[in-house]
Amino acid sequence: MSEDARSGGGALRSLLAAPTPVIFVGSIILAVMVLAWQGTLGKVAAAADTLEWRQAVPAMLLYSVGLGMLAARWHALVRMAGGGASPPVSAEVFLTSVVVNYAAPIGLAVPARAALSRRDLGLTTHGSAAVVLWEAILDLGALAAVGGLWLALGGLDAARLLAEQGKGWALSVAALLIVAGLLGAAAIGFSRRVRERLRRFAGDAISLPARRPRSAVCAAALTVAFWALQLAIMSRLLASAGVAPTPLLVLGLMGWPMFIGMVSPVPGGAGAREALMVAVAGFARVDGAAVLLAALLYRMALFVSLPVIYALARLWRSRSGAAASGPTGGTV
Repeated sequence: MSEDARSGGGALRSLLAAPTPVIFVGSIILAVMVLAWQGTLGKVAAAADTLEWRQAVPAMLLYSVGLGMLAARWHALVRMAGGGASPPVSAEVFLTSVVVNYAAPIGLAVPARAALSRRDLGLTTHGSAAVVLWEAILDLGALAAVGGLWLALGGLDAARLLAEQGKGWALSVAALLIVAGLLGAAAIGFSRRVRERLRRFAGDAISLPARRPRSAVCAAALTVAFWALQLAIMSRLLASAGVAPTPLLVLGLMGWPMFIGMVSPVPGGAGAREALMVAVAGFARVDGAAVLLAALLYRMALFVSLPVIYALARLWRSRSGAAASGPTGGTV
């Protein structure tokens, strides 16, 4: 085993040795430090005088409702995977995993999220991985639909220009992905055991919605509701920054930029989605600086909302006695 692999495994074991509230607070501190290092906090503070705060603050607070929706969706996915944890326990683990996902490199964030689910929600290894997988499928599917609608309503020319201007970069990324895919496929091909485990996991994960359709439908409905709310929040934040939030612009900002930011190897897609949003704003002939400010406020809304929703989940858990009952076990 390489030194990097050993250090990565040690970091994950150290992370999981701590109680969930400690992981949450530590990850919040780290994520805020990342925001400060990137200059996000300073840019928002510098632009405070130009904002219409009466529109911005309610929009940012509305993000808390969205986080509640995502916590409820996470619980539905846990139920779909056979987990028996109560809603407040699921919410606490979900909110902690969100912060870990933002603050940690993707090589640590993804296994940490799955391991937290396995540790605290009574899921098997396959079940916890399936929850993380289905969460990504739902979000990426919704964002692809938003991006597709943007293209259908008039964003195709902008997308073509973006592709032409970034052709060299896009080809380099595509080449790296192809090489990585070929190497991964070769490694799997040489290992019959790994191939069989992946095949079995894929079959189990794909079959989960059919086994528990009520939980699957609930998760899908909450996904649609969440992203509809995010479109409304971004619309209000654009207006607070002095930009007319036309439907085409909002769809353009919340579709492919968010999609690419989500699959970016940078924690939280930091910088990637904002840069793409500014590019979309340029083709829409609107003020890129104002759009960037709205994008930064949207990112900040997450960190304003997280502690509030987490505290409510902890209070709910203590009131319901969930801390004593714990998980009941998984089946996947």
